[in-house]
Formats: sequence, C-alpha cells, structure tokens
Amino acid sequence: MNLTRTERRLLWTGTALAGVLHLLVPGLLLSLARVGYRWVLAVEFTPREGARRRVRLLGLACLATAAALRRLFD
Repeated sequence: MNLTRTERRLLWTGTALAGVLHLLVPGLLLSLARVGYRWVLAVEFTPREGARRRVRLLGLACLATAAALRRLFD
C-alpha cells in the first residue's frame, strides 16, 4: 500500500489520539458505546466489572501501535 506522507502522519497521529482518549476518558467511551448500541443495534449494553481497565489497556495498545507505525513510516 502506497501512502503519502500526509496519510502516514494522519494514520499514526490518529492512532495515538485514540490511545490517549482511551486512557483519559474510558467512562465517556463506555457511555458512548451504550448510546450507540441502543440507537444502532437496539440492544442494551451494560459494561461489566473491569471494563474501564480493559478500555485503558486498549489505549496502551493503540499507543504502542502508533509508536510502531511512526517508527516504520519514518
């Protein structure tokens, strides 16, 4: 896949931003998921115990992926 320099930068920057959001506001993301499930899928979404911790772990994975992408693209 041939990406322009701008596309590569947007890819790793967007991934890093997603990681930061997952680390800083996991509760907000879970609330948005609850609303999205209700509106789009017409089902109730109830996060289980430890959901915030798992959202934060996903944030760490996003940050690690962003770092790998930046290193790969530079």
